[in-house]
Amino acid sequence: MKYSTLALGLVSSFGLAWINTVQANISLTIRQDIAGNVSFPTLYGYMYEDINHSGDGGIYAEMIRNRAFQMNDTGGAPDLAHYSSVNGGGSSSTIKLDSAVPLNDVLTHTLRLDITQVKQGGRAGFSNEGWEGIRIQPGEKYMASFFAKSSKYTGPLTVSIESSSGTVLAKATVPSIGSSFKKYTIELAPSVKTTTTDNVFVISTSSTNASGSIWFDVISLFPPTFKNRANGLRTDLGQILADTKPSFFRFPGGNNIEGVNAQSRWKWNETIGPIETRPGRLGDWGYMNTDGQGLLEYLEMCEDLNMEPVLAVWAGYSLDQKSIAEADLGPYVQDTLNELEYVMGSTKTKYGALRASHGHAEPFDLKYVEVGNEDFFSTTYDYRYKAWYTAIKKAYPKLQIIATGGETSSPMETLDDHYYLSGPDMVADYNKYDNHPRNGTTIMVGEYATNINGCCGTSPANVQAAVADAVFASGLERNSDLVQFAAYAPTFTRDGQAQWNPDLIGFNTEQVWGTPSYYVQQMWSANRADMILQVDAANGNLGPLYWVAGSKNSTKQVFLKVANYGSSSQTASINLKGSRVHSQGVSIVLSGGVNDTNSAASPKNVVPKTSTFNIAGGNTFNFTFPAWSASVLLLHNM
Repeated sequence: MKYSTLALGLVSSFGLAWINTVQANISLTIRQDIAGNVSFPTLYGYMYEDINHSGDGGIYAEMIRNRAFQMNDTGGAPDLAHYSSVNGGGSSSTIKLDSAVPLNDVLTHTLRLDITQVKQGGRAGFSNEGWEGIRIQPGEKYMASFFAKSSKYTGPLTVSIESSSGTVLAKATVPSIGSSFKKYTIELAPSVKTTTTDNVFVISTSSTNASGSIWFDVISLFPPTFKNRANGLRTDLGQILADTKPSFFRFPGGNNIEGVNAQSRWKWNETIGPIETRPGRLGDWGYMNTDGQGLLEYLEMCEDLNMEPVLAVWAGYSLDQKSIAEADLGPYVQDTLNELEYVMGSTKTKYGALRASHGHAEPFDLKYVEVGNEDFFSTTYDYRYKAWYTAIKKAYPKLQIIATGGETSSPMETLDDHYYLSGPDMVADYNKYDNHPRNGTTIMVGEYATNINGCCGTSPANVQAAVADAVFASGLERNSDLVQFAAYAPTFTRDGQAQWNPDLIGFNTEQVWGTPSYYVQQMWSANRADMILQVDAANGNLGPLYWVAGSKNSTKQVFLKVANYGSSSQTASINLKGSRVHSQGVSIVLSGGVNDTNSAASPKNVVPKTSTFNIAGGNTFNFTFPAWSASVLLLHNM
């Protein structure tokens, strides 16, 4: 299909676009009189890996930090970081890490509370500070659980949430404990009027009969979760994902699947089952992953957000740039087949039955599997891809296989391209796929983000970057008969823990905010066409405007998405050929200064503004796009 392409421009002033009679800089004609191209319905979605402390302490709702003493924060020997002794009223006790009394063969360290004396009116125990505090919100109930056993003390124990100054917000009692490990579960219902985060979780005893040792492990506290999933997502982080109406979810990486070496790779079978059976691992971004959010939780997340899972599987190559020899691939390929059986197998299969025992009897409707990650860095992908492709297709012929590097050994159904580019380079790639061969191989842009300072990972998430992202996304959407998936990356960053910038979404213990690029993703994804329309340009030069137009037959909507990558406003004369639209349209406009961004202090500094505008005559109007802006115009066919 023929397109007339223009360069986009970013704007430096914030404000709403408007309809006007100013002489147009360019004329755009949206062609509904000729056939368009069908757009892949999966175009917009997410890529996720645990980077920037986005999993534990982030999207995974667990509120206790270092709950199971798997290893320290940076992957070293386990410790009692984030715990403190609690001794009140002259009582005497200590806490120690104990490897002599393990919970099981997987979790081999416990917290031992040694009680010397509890005085009348006092208490002895320990606290956990959570992830930079513990967020308590009005009207919420919290589920606490832990495993415990005692050398001789039989109870009771008090479980509480307290402010750092000692005010008890909620408490409950475990009446007795025994001499063997048992799991205890308690509901806590704080009575608070405002959200607070300066809180700790406490387990203690005030019994003057208490003495000896008590061992604890898998100390957990969960708030209400997104869609009320057990072991689920933090609600506000789940909701901000849902607000973009994503179509797919690529997981678990990214680098974080590969491992520093083969042994340290992400192992699917160590991320399933009860959390007390998961060993955790040193993630590839240098900090401990509990793997509480594992394969099953990711798949349930896809269900809850109505996203197609795109499952990345380890493919014999790690970050040390070493590959498994071709002759030795067999066990690793079989491991992938076992994983796929866990995901897709009936309950009559070994791993399908295992999935059912974990609470999900129905097989998942997996359609897409990605073999490896960024294998364009390797020289061995041909033989590795062939091994995985052949085995997967034999067992699951309907699965669509995504390649992560160019290869010639087997059919390549989809190729994953990644782009971390400067603003000018990202804008220059607006027409990247215009003349790409349509030969049956589709494209996944599995990771992209404008890095204003150049690749990679040291740039601000500002308006200029967001508008460049809008230019690039418009180019992808114009070619969405070829581009099947596109995802910004990384998705999340915990405030103060960034390992890579820019990111799509920021959060801390109390709040979450979208960057300007997040709002571009939201605007482009939530206003999605099923048919891409040709646009003819006249009476203007290339740049600073870039666009894509489309229609949605079921709603009779026409979408025009325009990015202005320039420092001055631009007026376009917009004409609709082959249709007439209703006299009122809707504009959604994001704009600001080039360096404007959002933060914890100013989470809504740059957000889209929605307004209506009138269209005289039914098919022609002028619209002014602010400098450094991304805009969506919604029109309705008569």
